[in-house]
Amino acid sequence: MKKKVLLLWSGFNSSHFKKSLIIMKLTVVFLLLGMFSANALVYSQDLKIDFSQKSFTVGEVLATIEKNSEYRFLYRNDQIDLNRSIKLDASNKTIDGILTSLFNKTGVNFKTVENNLVILSPIVQQKKKTVTGKVTDQNGQSLVGVTVLVKGTARAVVTDANGSYTVQLNENDKGLIFSFIGLKKQEVSIDGRSTINVVMETESSTLNEVIVIGYGTAKRKDFTGSVASVKMENSPIALQPNLNALEALKGNVTGLNIGATNSAGGEPTFQIRGQNSINGSNTPLIVLDGVIYLGSISDINPNDIASYDVLKDAVSAAAYGSRSANGIIAITTKKGKSGKPVITFNTSTGFQTWQNKPVMMKATEWLSVVNARNQYAVGATNWLQAGELANMNAGKETIWLDQVTRTGVNQDYQVAVSGAAENVNYYLSSSYSDNKGIVVGDKYNRISVLGKVNAKVTSWLELGVDASYSKRDYSGFAANIGSAETMSPYGVEYRDTQGNLEKYPYTQSSINPLWGVNDGTTSNTDIRQNFRLNTYAVVSIPWVKGLTFRSNLLSNLDKDQYGNFYKENYYVAEGAGTTRYSPSVVQGFLTNANGNIDNQTTTSYVLDNILNYKNTFGKHSIDLTAVATRDDQKWNDINGTGSNFAANGNTALNMWGLSKATIQKVNLDANERSNIGYLGRLSYSYNEKYFLTGSYRHDGASVFGADKKWGNFAAIGGAWKISSEEFLKNFEPLKNLKLKLAWGQNGNQGVGPYATLSTILNSAAGDARYEYSNTGATINYGLVQSTLGNSGLGWETTESYNTGFESAWLNNRLFVDMDLYFSKTTNQIFKRNIPVMTGFTTILTSLGEIDNHGIELTVRSVNYQSKDWKWNTSVTFWQNRNKVAHLYGKDPITGKEQDDLVNNLFIGKSLGAIYGYEQIGIVQAADATYIAATSAKPGDPKYKDQDGDGKITAADRKILGYTVPNFRLNMSNSVSYKNFELYVMLTGTFGGNGYYKRSNTSAYMTSGTGRFNDNMISKPYWTATNMSNTYPSATFSGDGRFLGLMSQQFVRIQDLSLSYSLEPKWLKYVNIKSMKVFFSAKNLGTYTKWVGGDPETGTTVGANTYPVPTTYSFGANISF
Repeated sequence: MKKKVLLLWSGFNSSHFKKSLIIMKLTVVFLLLGMFSANALVYSQDLKIDFSQKSFTVGEVLATIEKNSEYRFLYRNDQIDLNRSIKLDASNKTIDGILTSLFNKTGVNFKTVENNLVILSPIVQQKKKTVTGKVTDQNGQSLVGVTVLVKGTARAVVTDANGSYTVQLNENDKGLIFSFIGLKKQEVSIDGRSTINVVMETESSTLNEVIVIGYGTAKRKDFTGSVASVKMENSPIALQPNLNALEALKGNVTGLNIGATNSAGGEPTFQIRGQNSINGSNTPLIVLDGVIYLGSISDINPNDIASYDVLKDAVSAAAYGSRSANGIIAITTKKGKSGKPVITFNTSTGFQTWQNKPVMMKATEWLSVVNARNQYAVGATNWLQAGELANMNAGKETIWLDQVTRTGVNQDYQVAVSGAAENVNYYLSSSYSDNKGIVVGDKYNRISVLGKVNAKVTSWLELGVDASYSKRDYSGFAANIGSAETMSPYGVEYRDTQGNLEKYPYTQSSINPLWGVNDGTTSNTDIRQNFRLNTYAVVSIPWVKGLTFRSNLLSNLDKDQYGNFYKENYYVAEGAGTTRYSPSVVQGFLTNANGNIDNQTTTSYVLDNILNYKNTFGKHSIDLTAVATRDDQKWNDINGTGSNFAANGNTALNMWGLSKATIQKVNLDANERSNIGYLGRLSYSYNEKYFLTGSYRHDGASVFGADKKWGNFAAIGGAWKISSEEFLKNFEPLKNLKLKLAWGQNGNQGVGPYATLSTILNSAAGDARYEYSNTGATINYGLVQSTLGNSGLGWETTESYNTGFESAWLNNRLFVDMDLYFSKTTNQIFKRNIPVMTGFTTILTSLGEIDNHGIELTVRSVNYQSKDWKWNTSVTFWQNRNKVAHLYGKDPITGKEQDDLVNNLFIGKSLGAIYGYEQIGIVQAADATYIAATSAKPGDPKYKDQDGDGKITAADRKILGYTVPNFRLNMSNSVSYKNFELYVMLTGTFGGNGYYKRSNTSAYMTSGTGRFNDNMISKPYWTATNMSNTYPSATFSGDGRFLGLMSQQFVRIQDLSLSYSLEPKWLKYVNIKSMKVFFSAKNLGTYTKWVGGDPETGTTVGANTYPVPTTYSFGANISF
């Protein structure tokens, strides 16, 4: 424009000065008009100007508006292009409409201020920057769904299926925050970078983790009960050669005792917080994926497990009522993750050896023992059999324990496919395990398949199905360890050079420990199959926020088949030479051939209907749950036996040919039990500081008497997050401190089906019959009552108290949790002796009380952490005590309760008491007074005269110890450097004050009869020249008093693993997502005074018990 402007300040102009006078006048007018009406402003905004259909410059448009209206413009010449041409279709448009068209997409903004002054200015554009990157876990696996938040803003993105992200940043943005459930939140400075890759670590704080509780889940920080969790994903625990689904928990959960297995593929015993019941079950309830599990623990593939939650107190376990008096182990299996499908392949191969294998006598020592015991001449050999003499003269000696054991081999393979889309989550896996145990002939293999699919059908309906199948095969006879430990070292192992076994190495009284093992004389089948199907539906009630209904239906089928067959050649007798093995001789033993087959079928179902309401109102949060549940289990058994195959002469079909037997029998058996329960539970929290949980359950069980079937059980618990209080908020070392207190009741059924009923038998067996005869020639067998029922049997009730704290210190680098508990179980169900005049000796009764108390302590720490290094430590300690508080009530005469010496139950003392005579050494020749009073011989055990009467009588007996430990202490350490990780766990079980002992006479005695030894452990037994005060003489073979107690204390290197995760940048060239290779070992070393076997199981020589193996394993976990 050619019009001159007034310079208001440097670089700015206005319209002509005289027009400013007009503006001033108009301003006064508008102010006056505004006092009467607001229409003037509306008029100004609605003022329209008519532009002809032609092109204008920006300057011309502004001048025309100023000329035809009261608007004036303020702008900078260097920011507005006044010469830009534009064609306006602005006929009858308002001023706002004209300006919008004029400056559309030009980066110019206009704003009307007072006095109709319009300010024109450029839109301020912040400089944009793009940052990209990838988020992975510690194993290099991409993480899907990680939230990437721009610090200080609400702008956020989520990582895609490859773990990648892209985020737009403004000039002033300084940092990014990465977060994902279960992983440690990370804040990263941008520092001018355009690529930021992040490796996320597992959250060291467990406060926000989700735990599985009865019929639902809860955050640990909100929970009032006692629960311990073990996560398997990316954990070195998962790398251990765990042969069953519970071994991973050993030493990792306070209060949980996991025993050793007794065969390849065997199931361990397990207990939570000690023994509550004398006769009833003390086994915890297993819950699998939220539903009561009624199958075998061996049917669960350890590689499918994602996590464990162990619920230990009444509040934690009360939801499961009648099954939960002994605690709960909740197992959660894996599921898919968002993103592309992931294929995983896990494989491992392990080798097993016998740890603490007994050292047996050498042949020369064995000769000396037999001669000494039988008072033969020193060096006598004339009592040896011909074959033994031949071996002795040839210098041939057999260590039979080596013959029946081997290096075991176990192999595991698993393939799994998993993934999740917007509305579908799936996990499919199949696995194969093969285990050849360290005892010859002991073997086991398992095939398992698991499929899980969950689909969100609509916004309010979710459907899911979990299906699994497993087949376990234990078929085959194992060698007899007990026989190997008592066999003559000069015994004949083979009868010929072809490797055929000699049945009787030195006498018909002792059979070769390998006889019947892989030699064609026997056949055994032991196959167990499990089919499991769980279907569920979850309905989110659309019109009530937080209200859901879930229905589960679990169906379970177990089909087990057992069978044994002993062919005629198994029964060959001792004879001259090898003629006893000839076909003509063997044929004569067809009358001895026999077999049996047993088919068992168990069907069960569990139906749960769960209504849950969860919501938050300001600072108040509530979680209401109502449950109706029912389960039923039916067991059927059909078994047959056959013997004497002389008539048909055909045993080629083994147990499948029992129809060819001369004598055949078929038996049928069945039982059924069912339970029903109703639960109500309320969880409430205020301001995430005060927490309260209460539940009530009404349970019915079919196993009890008619008037005793129903039980009512309540629980209540509270917690206080005291660290959130003002007086502790500023205490920097303390990150979290929660105090908790709980009380509750649980029921224990304690008996099997029909235990309340009297039973009868129809049998020709001697003690299960009565006979009558009319003629005296024919004997008739009648029915006989075998047990005396008791319809008054009812619930064992466990009432328990739990208190303790959970704490986090030093910015979540130190965690200390402690629990103290006390419980009493009343109405104990056990066998009570009754007068024989009733026709019976015992009856099941509901009497007595067992008290239980203990302490549990868990300490976890992050000792050191840097970019490349990390060192974590975990320590668990627990002590448990129980005592018999009451048995049969007070004696009417003495007014005191009497001990039950028959069952070793003592009022005020712990279960597992060892009652007997206290040994104070070995009788020596100088103990003339003792020998005269007791008729003992030098070399016999010497016992303490407790009452001082000069004799050893029953009055001298006392409690000598207990078969339960005093306390347990475990420690694990995990050290990682870059992609390497080393993990070591030590476990220890300790006695003290007489606790944790067991009889182990084989470790002390060289007992036997004649030339036969009950054990052959080398020991310095007492002689006239070696006057031991620990070991009896070789002539001592037991006196009914000697217990040979030995401490079972031990410290063990339980687990060890070393793993390496390969770099993703190497693997991408072969299309592998991640790969971890590892070495692991279990039961690496045991330090103990126990002799002859494993201290934990109390096994010893001569008992034919399975040794606890040491396992070395190598493997790899690969993801595609």
